[in-house]
Amino acid sequence: MDWNNLDIRELKKRRIWKLKFIDARLYFVSIFVGLLTGMVAVPYHYLLQLFFDIRKAFFDSHPHWYFHLLLFPILWGILIFVSWLVKKMPLITGGGIPQTRGVINGRVDYKNPLLQLIAKFSGGILSLSAGLSLGREGPCVQIGSYIGYLVSKWGRVLSGERKQLLAAGAGAGLAAAFAAPLASSLLVIESIERFDAPKTAITTLLAGVVAGGIASIIFPINPYFKIDAIAPSMPMLEQFKVLLLLAVVISVFAKLYSWFTLWSKNIYPRIKQPAHIKLLYLLIIAYTISLLEVDLTGGGEHFLIMQAMDGYKPILWITAMMLIHLVFTTFSFSSGLPGGNFIPTLVTGGLFGQIIALLLVKFGYIAEANISYIMLISMVGFLVAVVRTPLTGIVLITEITGHLEVFYPSIIVGGLTYYFTELLQIKPFNVVLYDEMISQPPYSQQKRSSLFVEIMHGSYFDGKKTEELTLPERCFIKNIRRDRKTLSPQGETLIPGDQVEIEIDAQDIEKLYEPLISLANIY
Repeated sequence: MDWNNLDIRELKKRRIWKLKFIDARLYFVSIFVGLLTGMVAVPYHYLLQLFFDIRKAFFDSHPHWYFHLLLFPILWGILIFVSWLVKKMPLITGGGIPQTRGVINGRVDYKNPLLQLIAKFSGGILSLSAGLSLGREGPCVQIGSYIGYLVSKWGRVLSGERKQLLAAGAGAGLAAAFAAPLASSLLVIESIERFDAPKTAITTLLAGVVAGGIASIIFPINPYFKIDAIAPSMPMLEQFKVLLLLAVVISVFAKLYSWFTLWSKNIYPRIKQPAHIKLLYLLIIAYTISLLEVDLTGGGEHFLIMQAMDGYKPILWITAMMLIHLVFTTFSFSSGLPGGNFIPTLVTGGLFGQIIALLLVKFGYIAEANISYIMLISMVGFLVAVVRTPLTGIVLITEITGHLEVFYPSIIVGGLTYYFTELLQIKPFNVVLYDEMISQPPYSQQKRSSLFVEIMHGSYFDGKKTEELTLPERCFIKNIRRDRKTLSPQGETLIPGDQVEIEIDAQDIEKLYEPLISLANIY
């Protein structure tokens, strides 16, 4: 059919109504993605908790020395096996948030998504179960993106809609990890998709609610709910001084933390030892910490919750535990084994906040009952400083603890910390990891790539002829997908629902992604 011979206004009316049904289908599919992600990511969380409990029971029982001689080589073999998996499938390394962003941007493609999903699932469980200080949230995010990718492939979803399902799966993964659907949607917007398209926000929230619901069924008792958050009884001006102090010291500490983490990550590959020997050293550290304080391993979340529930400890002891956790986390993450840094970052921020709170108690500014309150706010501030996701941090802590008391103070500390980290030029950690990833072959050798955009009603592209459009240099429309047909762009008028493939230089994707998407969207 020759679309150009039809009345464009009548055609657009029909297309808009049709798009409403297409959007409804996409929202339904996103719910399905959330369901599948919950059915995979929640068991991932459950198995991590199960193996942690088994490991904790083993070390707490103080077994005979010959049991250690049996367990240690088994754990070493497990780490060597996971390292081999990462070598075979490099995309399963680390947390997975940079990889997920790369797939959404079109920089990265999952060649064998089902196999990589299985490897990420098993590799993450084995790494954390061996005692390494890694988080479950990053792998859950990437697991969700794998599921979104698979559903888009199997369901023959248009390329322009695929990123919505990828984002929905990623958000559902975080929701499954924390049972926090609202924070998961914000993380996708702030750190992964980095573009607040309404359709992406809706699909992510729908998928997150479903996955979070499954997580709430499997984990009906959220341990964070047991933490009290009692605000100090002091005048508003005095409270603001305390919050300002928190923001300043957290920002400075975050600068040192970011520097040390990146230094460790860069120095680890330069250590002239075989991979299995470096893993042996790492396991020795993990095993020693397990013998002394097993709750500090596996990310340290259990140790943090225990401290928040009974936070009046000697300052020097807490400082020592925090520094051990910080160094162990950087070494664990530098290994490249599957596991995120989100939870370890929260733990470090919480313990640092406990140190500040203990000092404030010592000098009579707050009471002992206020220690956990300061810890929760510090977790927000430190997460904002390191990851640069203020909305996610504020909503996440409020959502998982259920304490509205920390919401407004977290906004103040989060906002101030964001400003101070800008002054200190702390680059967001996931952005650093993403830049490192795309600077490696084969991504740095890519010449041309394609970006798929969907035309929305009322956008700049809507109703424009392709010849009228002025695109950035070396960008051009390759083809148009309309009603499952591929059309040549010459002489075509863009209408709502068109899936437009724009070919651009691969090295320009990060700079042009948001501007090009914005031309096709409306807010």
